[in-house]
Amino acid sequence: MDKKYQVFISSTYEDLIRERQRAITAILNAEQIPAGMEAFKTGDASQKEVISKWIQQSDIYLLILGGRYGSKDEQNGISYTEWEYLKAEELNIPRFAIVLKDEYINGNLDASHSEQALPEYQQFKEKVTKNHLVSFVNSLDQLELEIMKNLPEIIKDHEESLEGWVPGHYQRDYENLRDKQNDVSDEIRQNNQDILKMVKQSSGWKDDYIGQYHFSYIKKKLEETIIPQDEFNKNLQDAIDNIVFQSSDMSKEIVEREIKNKRKQRKEQREQLPNLLEYVKVYRRELMGPGLEITQRDLIDKYYISELEQLSLAKEETIKNSTHFASGQILDSRYDSLYFTEEGKKFMTMLDELNASD
Repeated sequence: MDKKYQVFISSTYEDLIRERQRAITAILNAEQIPAGMEAFKTGDASQKEVISKWIQQSDIYLLILGGRYGSKDEQNGISYTEWEYLKAEELNIPRFAIVLKDEYINGNLDASHSEQALPEYQQFKEKVTKNHLVSFVNSLDQLELEIMKNLPEIIKDHEESLEGWVPGHYQRDYENLRDKQNDVSDEIRQNNQDILKMVKQSSGWKDDYIGQYHFSYIKKKLEETIIPQDEFNKNLQDAIDNIVFQSSDMSKEIVEREIKNKRKQRKEQREQLPNLLEYVKVYRRELMGPGLEITQRDLIDKYYISELEQLSLAKEETIKNSTHFASGQILDSRYDSLYFTEEGKKFMTMLDELNASD
């Protein structure tokens, strides 16, 4: 039967709203059921009972640990997030954690509210990172990908013990089949298998998954992936500082106009960037064959190569060459070669089939 598994999302709330939303998106993309307690305020015993029931009814527990320890429960002196964590442990629910790296916390969250220095936070983080599956992430995209990657593995490892949710009509169908199974002969079962095989062949059914991810998810991900404006603008300030440095003979109005033009130019340059799918298509021949030589990494190479590796579509290999000269001198050189994995090749083949059918 096609079971769906409920995933309880636990974290501090107000500082991690975006992160929780991306977690919900990832769980839905993995075709599972997200559950969280955003609607409940901490500090109410009756609400704690409700949260406890939600955790008990969930199959998997997901913790997102940012830079805050969170509000404390007056009864036991620990944060409500840690209380949820311990409740899942008590109920023997499979747990995994997404831990935000310090760079992400300092660059994206309100550092003034950080509680990372608290002994309670340090003890909780140490407990989390030692006890079970943990992924350390530095972006929202990476957070989503890690959840998409780890959920199927957790389900696979604990499938026998997970209860899950089954649509009502599946249960009715199952009961009907069970009631009739004594009347079904081996010959009829074999005929059914032959018919199913013929249907699959005639309808072009195929495995639509590329590793852990569905083909449609990867295609959409590649189409939407482009270097963020903030990332693209990292060296913009250097260009502006250079304008100011050379402005001794220019009026204030000219300097401001030059800076404005530089910002506009940078924005237009980003808007003209290819998305990741277009980037892959440009270098398809190299990626499918001998490998794409990466001798100097510009911003787009760094960002896009990282995204391809996270999706397991491509990987790098360091190539070493030795040149022997008549003088006896030997010159060693090296460069990185990027090429498609089997998953990457499968994706491109399926993309070709899709384009041909259109």
